[in-house]
Amino acid sequence: MTTLSPAKKDLWLRLKHYHFEHLVPPHLSDHVAACFGGPDAATRAFASKLQKKLHWSSPFSLRTIGEYRKFLYLGVVADFEVTPSKVIDQVWHEHLLFTRAYDQFCREVLGRPFEHFPELVSTGQQTSTFASQYQATLDLYEEEFDMTPPPDIWATTKFEPRTERTKRPGRKRQSIDSDSSSSGDAPLYSYFDGSPESGGHSHDCMPEFGGGGGFSGGGGGNSWGDATGDSSSTDCATDSGSDGGGDGGGGGCSSGCGGGGCGGGE
Repeated sequence: MTTLSPAKKDLWLRLKHYHFEHLVPPHLSDHVAACFGGPDAATRAFASKLQKKLHWSSPFSLRTIGEYRKFLYLGVVADFEVTPSKVIDQVWHEHLLFTRAYDQFCREVLGRPFEHFPELVSTGQQTSTFASQYQATLDLYEEEFDMTPPPDIWATTKFEPRTERTKRPGRKRQSIDSDSSSSGDAPLYSYFDGSPESGGHSHDCMPEFGGGGGFSGGGGGNSWGDATGDSSSTDCATDSGSDGGGDGGGGGCSSGCGGGGCGGGE
């Protein structure tokens, strides 16, 4: 019997409402606010950094941050090491560059360290492990968010040989009365579906749950190539460099990814 507990919902709401404020040094806060405006100015500044460095479009950069939040959520609730796609890994690496801010984020938002374990030397056994973890990560995404991962962000892996999504037959919405969750907790989307069973209301429904595009394999209707776009220019300099400090240590959740060293960094 699965049960509804506040832990998953609280974690997701902390991630959803986190605006990357930790990335902005105090002496730049006014500048970032003037350039980007609004309560999520730091998020937009981070997206601008991704846009410039990785040559992505502005809308795509913002979307990748939304999917990165989902990856972080999965990393906390999973009972295995999650593995990101190439795009998610690039966003993660840019976040990791702000070492002190990232450590503070892990403590205050995730509630634990979220460690990165890149592959040093590629081996067949490690690649197989990463491929299995990647498939398990996508399966958990579907279970928790009741939608298929958008292929322009999730389809391309870091490791070789290139892994294509294994389509799960007959995926159905989980009910809070089902036994399908290994943790005993109901999937995240059920906390926001507005049903009486979840204690929700119609205004709790959020666009990040349910629906989604197809995740088709080779020859399918979705593009599996790298998703990039024309980057727009801005007069605001947002690359303030690393925040200093050290990586968060200790126990907690972690992730592994292949490719002989993860990231799209420098």
